[in-house]
Amino acid sequence: MSSIATMCLNPLFVRHDLMIELGRLEMALDSVRSHESANDAVHQLESRCAKISEALSQLPA
Repeated sequence: MSSIATMCLNPLFVRHDLMIELGRLEMALDSVRSHESANDAVHQLESRCAKISEALSQLPA
């Protein structure tokens, strides 16, 4: 049980998960940007990308 908790807190796993999420968001942004009526969605996705990028920059390399 303790090894599962260690995996969840390991910065390497956190970095990996954040990078995957960032990739998904970037793909969603590419898709949404093609529709002018989705302006609010673009702002929300860009905000989430910025937050994830900030979290990634604070993790140890």
